[in-house]
Amino acid sequence: MTEGDGSSAGSGPRATLAREDPGGMMTRALLTRLLDVTPLPPADAGVAELLATFEVAIAERAAILSEISPPITLSEMDRPLLIELERRQALWQDALASALRRVGEQRMATTQLRAYAGAG
Repeated sequence: MTEGDGSSAGSGPRATLAREDPGGMMTRALLTRLLDVTPLPPADAGVAELLATFEVAIAERAAILSEISPPITLSEMDRPLLIELERRQALWQDALASALRRVGEQRMATTQLRAYAGAG
């Protein structure tokens, strides 16, 4: 090991991860845990329910991610888990964008009602 940084020639974080994570079990477990706390967005949920569910998932994901230290190695066997996590993330982004549009439309309708009420 070199003095001061705790590394040795030819070994860095990847080598350490490889020794500590034979077969990528840590990565697989990490992805599985992230999937477990990342549900699909609730169908036909109101904005408040959607945001509440998302906030819980984000907090749980942040707690899991705070436990890791990069880099992590992704094997081909883990790729389907990552693809599913990305799919769920995209569904959440779509659901949140839709909720934002609904809130905007509701605000516009409220503004129009107030304008009409004031005009009469």
